[in-house]
Order: sequence, then structure tokens, then C-alpha cells
Amino acid sequence: MADQFFAKAPSAFKEYNISEDQISALEACINGDLELEAATRRLTAHPAASPTPLEMQQRLGGLWTLLNNTAVGIPSAQPQIISVLKKIQTLPNVEEPKGEGAEFIDLDNGFFWRELTGWANNWADSYNCEERAARKEAWTSANAYTARLASTGNVELSSHGAALERASYTIIKTLEASKGDKEPEELEAAAQLFMHAALELHRLCREKHTTGGRYGLWRTGVAGRPRENELWHGPPGPSVERWRFWMERWAAFASVQSFSPHARAAALGALEAMKKAEGQGTQILTE
Repeated sequence: MADQFFAKAPSAFKEYNISEDQISALEACINGDLELEAATRRLTAHPAASPTPLEMQQRLGGLWTLLNNTAVGIPSAQPQIISVLKKIQTLPNVEEPKGEGAEFIDLDNGFFWRELTGWANNWADSYNCEERAARKEAWTSANAYTARLASTGNVELSSHGAALERASYTIIKTLEASKGDKEPEELEAAAQLFMHAALELHRLCREKHTTGGRYGLWRTGVAGRPRENELWHGPPGPSVERWRFWMERWAAFASVQSFSPHARAAALGALEAMKKAEGQGTQILTE
């Protein structure tokens, strides 16, 4: 999959401010031919050499697009992409360039590596585009990436919690809407959120995290109205009761013989991840 992705990369990224060396560095890193530190230097060299704030904004956007799109296109590379992002955050601050764009572009006072300036908005845009494209494989991968990011414990990479909030729509559409015996279209995507971020979801439910939310679990229906064919009739927001309801739904999905083997396996994987998270959550509370 990596070879196919990078064979198309020059044309796929030609509209972005991305250098050929950035693409080759990322490919070598993913293939194990370039160490993380060296890859990070080459990936960040192009933005770091920007002559103006406007050019830096465009080059940073290109770098974030390269990393985020690669994470969706090559799911197995997601842990490596996250490692690259974390390594970028350790780079020292530098003096911002002068010139065009200085009066309106915010580069976090030179701490653009630590703050990953513009990265969260870039991933939010990419995530929403994947949803609109309705490509099952890419959408499933995008949710796996979001879940992995949410589980890092890094506030920048988790978009201060907003990424998982946004993805919670996928949970709601899959687990909380009645579809009879029809397999939910986003079942495998929703399962990825639990398989990679069950502990974080469990924490939110345990703490009844209801403040400041703008998406998904933090609202009920559209403008507060119930959703069509809604199965969850409890209060909005995450809760232990809602967590248990999800477990029941995954258990039911895992045994529906009319569902595809992939869907049943995904449902079982989500259920097992929830059980494991419960055990870890209990251990955290008793420590």
C-alpha cells in the first residue's frame, strides 16, 4: 500500500506547497530507511526556510496535508506519523520571518513547531472531506487516525478534545439509530474509535464530560431535537449509562449473521476494547 501511495504522491500533492524531498523523506521513514530524527529535519526544512509569514503559512499547510493525508492513505503508518508530529513539537522555536502577511498571520510568536500551528484546522478539514467523499476505506482510516491522536494525551494532537467530539457523530449514527437488520454503513469506522480510543471515551463517560462541547455527543439531535429513529433516550453527553448502552449495541452487532464477517469482527473488536478500557479505568480510580 505504501508503494502505491507514494507512486501517486507527486501528482496528488502537486497543488500544495510541498517539496519532493519532504515526500521522499516521509516515504523513507515509513519504509524504515530513515530514522525519525533525520526524517523530521528534512520534513521541516522547507517550511523553516520560508522567506515570509505568508509563505510559511502555506508551507506549514503543505506539511500538515502531507502528514495527515498519508496517515489516512496508509493506515499502518499512523503510529509513525504521530511519532513525527511529536518529534516536530520538540524542535526549538525560531524567529518568525518578516514581510508579506506579517500583519495578519499568527505564527504563535515563533513557537509554531511546539504549537503545530495550523495543524488542527488542517486535520479537521481533511476529516470532514473524507466524510463527504463517503469512501468507506478512507473514512474508516480517518477515524482510526483520529482515535489514535485522541489517545496520545497530547492536547495539540487531540485538538483539545474537539477531534473526538467531532468523530462522535460516527458513533451516534452507528450505535444509536435504528436500522433494523441492515448493516450500518459506518460500523467499521465507528469501531475504530473504540479500538484505538476506548480508554479516552470511557474517561469522558465516567467524568460525564459535558462542558464546552460543540459536536456529536455533546448535543442531542439537530438544535436539541431528537434524531429520527433514535434508540438512545437518555440525557445528552457522555455518561456511564450511555457507555453501557454502546456495549450492548456492539454485542448485538457482533452476533448478527446477516452482517459481513468484517463488520462482525469490527463489532467484537470494539466490544473487547471497551471491556479492556473498563478494567484499566477501574485500576486508575483505585490507584
